[in-house]
Amino acid sequence: MSTEVTLDVFPTAPIAPVSPYIFSGFLEHLGRCIYGGILPAGPTHFPYTSRKPCPKENFVETPRELLTEEGFRKDVIEVLRDELGTPMVRWPGGNYVSSYKWEDGIGPLAERKRRPELAWGGEESNQFGTDELIAWCRVAKIEPYIILNMGTGTLEEALHWVEYCNGAGDTYYANLRRKNTGKDEPHNVRYWGLGNEVWGEWQVGQQTASAYTIKARQWAHAIHLLDPTIKLIGCGETGLNEWDGVVLEGLVDKVDGHSTLQRFAKKVVKPIKIAFDEYGVWDETVGE
Repeated sequence: MSTEVTLDVFPTAPIAPVSPYIFSGFLEHLGRCIYGGILPAGPTHFPYTSRKPCPKENFVETPRELLTEEGFRKDVIEVLRDELGTPMVRWPGGNYVSSYKWEDGIGPLAERKRRPELAWGGEESNQFGTDELIAWCRVAKIEPYIILNMGTGTLEEALHWVEYCNGAGDTYYANLRRKNTGKDEPHNVRYWGLGNEVWGEWQVGQQTASAYTIKARQWAHAIHLLDPTIKLIGCGETGLNEWDGVVLEGLVDKVDGHSTLQRFAKKVVKPIKIAFDEYGVWDETVGE
């Protein structure tokens, strides 16, 4: 026996605006996401991880007709830009970011350092870095959202990264960006995340909520001195446990968002937006 279902819509009585950023995406150096997904698969950086190996004899190079003039996968960009209208993408991780050294991923491709990859196993060629991300985002009409390394990374390295992306003055990292890109204008990255899943035992640089809060406050203070216009996202857990309470109360005056994998209810003195910035990525059938 079927039951008739009705839906009443009242367009003249909206409850609240819906941010387009809820339809955003996530890029991580894992499997075919970057190499073979954003960039063409190449013989020295084809998708290989110890967790899900792809034998070298099975490597197939990406056809050139699938690439844009910038060297990106044209079909992927067309789906994200033209069909889905993806507004923002989070990069470089994910667990990957907690041992990522951003300076390895800038400058001439042939001179970039190849590193062991701690999060997923295998090696990282660093052929896709900050400047490639920005170039890809411009073509795809997507806003970049960069996560800072709060595992092996230092505050000094984070400040250098922000300066490299957003610096407009006559300073070292702003000039290094100009040298590498051949352009004067900064990348103007507005959204930055303070670490990834710092609460997890699998994470390089795991911390307690109180330790993370102290560190994140210090980072946020310094980053806003360098660029007070950017939006910072704190690292949440499920949104329902002690970690989130400690972090929200400790960072409420320093951040603009709180990343979490679920909805939560917590009263704070300032409105903090929820960032569902890894939703769905653990389902490998969805990821492929």
